Amino acid sequence: MKALKAYRYRVYPTQEQEMLFRQTVGCCRFVYNLCLEQRRLEWHRSDPRRLSSYDQIKDLPALKMEAPFLRDVPNHPLQQAIIDLDKAFKNFFAGRTAYPRFRKRGDRDSFRYPDPKQVKIEPNRIFLPKAGWVAWVRHRPLDGVPKTATVSREANWWFVSIQCEIDVADARPNLAPAVGIDMGIAKPMMLSTGEAVLLPRTTDQERRRLAALQQRVARRGTGSRNQQKARLAVARFQARLARRRKDAAHKATTRIAKNHGVIVVEDLKVRTMTASAAGTLDEPGRNVRAKAGLNRSLLDVAPAQLRSMLDYKAAWHGSRVVAIPAAYTSQRCCRCGHVDADNRVSQSVFLCQACGHVENADLNAAKNILRLGLATGGPPELACGSNRATGRKQERRVARRGSSALQSRK
Repeated sequence: MKALKAYRYRVYPTQEQEMLFRQTVGCCRFVYNLCLEQRRLEWHRSDPRRLSSYDQIKDLPALKMEAPFLRDVPNHPLQQAIIDLDKAFKNFFAGRTAYPRFRKRGDRDSFRYPDPKQVKIEPNRIFLPKAGWVAWVRHRPLDGVPKTATVSREANWWFVSIQCEIDVADARPNLAPAVGIDMGIAKPMMLSTGEAVLLPRTTDQERRRLAALQQRVARRGTGSRNQQKARLAVARFQARLARRRKDAAHKATTRIAKNHGVIVVEDLKVRTMTASAAGTLDEPGRNVRAKAGLNRSLLDVAPAQLRSMLDYKAAWHGSRVVAIPAAYTSQRCCRCGHVDADNRVSQSVFLCQACGHVENADLNAAKNILRLGLATGGPPELACGSNRATGRKQERRVARRGSSALQSRK
């Protein structure tokens, strides 16, 4: 089986190369927004025609005649911008995402080279079309066959991501014990083994620092050079926080994927969970400030990012990710299966009203997640790790308890 793996490196372009990168980013954004507007106008015609990425790519030569500045940048990144738009529309019609929006300056500043033959790699530099040789820090070797190269910007830092195709056909099934994971706010990841994975959080001091930097942007003159400097300071600060969060998430998910053959998680709807409580003018919401703080804390954990990392890393290490519905996992007793909202005494304490079982609330939820995953997750090899630890008799007992719990829920 083939899989894709990306390697990200810091690049150090010269002043001329950085100007080309910025111009390429702007041209890709221009083409993306123009094609989006073309599709929007076509849709409102009385006799609309269905535009595909192939149709719009064919119009690029004519567009370059109208906008000569598009000739100064590589052609392939412009085509990839149209392909990205087509993918966004496919996701929209499939119900996975919202309607595509126009890109604005500073949002997703990146472009992609799809042809690996145009990219040459050496230990201390990389060759990119029209940019030439660009200095970089290759802090780790590349594995697999390079497929694409994506240049991106964070604040005033530039990075290149090399996507490689790796062979995971030889990855044997991971026979390590199964684990259930409860994702929350107080403890970002609580494992059913009792281990709490604590990820770095944004501190109050860092939030005050960010607020001060944003206030500095508001005080500067609109469009002035001082405002641009203030915006850059905000972007650099936010990029550092994002890199710290992502680095910790990579380390935690890699360790979990290596040490557990089956990973059971909740199928969280993060977009719905973090929806605003502001309401409308006719029906204003309640506790808007408290809900905004809750949303901020949940997004600081980045549960969707953790789930995405677990999904693709499990395939690398021969593990398997099973997602179960999140309903009632925090209200069910992991010992007797009794479901009651009063079981959750506080944020950290679980007290079963039926059998008196007392345990940490997050750990109790993680055990419920594991048992429901073993009961509904599919083939028998799901519980390969628990068979050695507890025996097949206990596994069947857990499966029956999980099935009865699901029946009671229905």
